[in-house]
Formats: sequence, structure tokens, C-alpha cells
Amino acid sequence: MNIFIIISTALFFLDQLTKQLVVKFISYGHSVAIIKAKSFFNIVNISNSGVAFSMLQGRNMLFSILISVFLITIVYYIYKNKNKFSKLEKYSYCLIISGGTGNLYDRLTRGAVVDFLDFGINSLRWPSFNIADSCICAAAGLFILDITLRRKKTNEQNS
Repeated sequence: MNIFIIISTALFFLDQLTKQLVVKFISYGHSVAIIKAKSFFNIVNISNSGVAFSMLQGRNMLFSILISVFLITIVYYIYKNKNKFSKLEKYSYCLIISGGTGNLYDRLTRGAVVDFLDFGINSLRWPSFNIADSCICAAAGLFILDITLRRKKTNEQNS
């Protein structure tokens, strides 16, 4: 089995496991302090039927359809171009698929995405997120790193 499929599947299950534990052990809307100093890190139980930063709440079905189309398009693109990607691109796509699938699964089974990681200092909080969101952000970072490294390599070759 391909290492990228294994990684994507493992991250999907990790995302779902952590969400299930949060839903089971923390009442909705409540919080458990992990790093208490200045309320830096908490585990919370909230849901998001919108998109990033809880924008456009209540449009779960629309986002489910858009994410499904996006994931199908990405998988098709990967299948058609599987031998053309750098290693970083492969890991990026792996993270996007696991993250997108994890949040899509929530939308289809729970009606909203479960978010539980809460960071900040006192009342200054970053919007809560989950493992799937982290995968998607890490994928973006890997894409940027890949583009940067390719440009650097191209510039060195042209010098």
C-alpha cells in the first residue's frame, strides 16, 4: 500500500478519534484548561457549520457539496498526474485529502464540523480548530515551501 494513502487514512482516523473523544467527554460549549497560564490552551467542544473562522454559518449543505467536488477534483488531478509531483507536493495532497475528508465526514454525519483546539492569551483567542484543519494548514505550508525551493533551484540553475 502506498505510504501516502496510509498517512491520509491515519490522519483521518486521528481526526475522527479526537473529535469523538471531545464530544464524549466534554459537554457542548464547555472547556477544559490544559495550559492554565493566561488560559493559553484549552480543549473545547464547539461546532462550526460555516467555513474558516466560523464565517458563513448555517450553510453546511452548500459547503458539503463544494468540499465533495473539490476532493473529487483533487483525487482525479492526482491520479492523472501521479508521476509529476515532488515529494513535498505528494505530502501536501495527502494532508489536504485527509483534512478535507475529516471535515466533510463531520458535516455529513454531525451536520457541522467539531472544533476543539483553543489557543490564545486570556480573552484574545484564535478561532478553535481541529486536526483536519491543522492538516489543511500544514499542506498550504508545504506547498509554499515547495514553490520556494523550486524557485531557488531555478534561480541557481539560471545563474
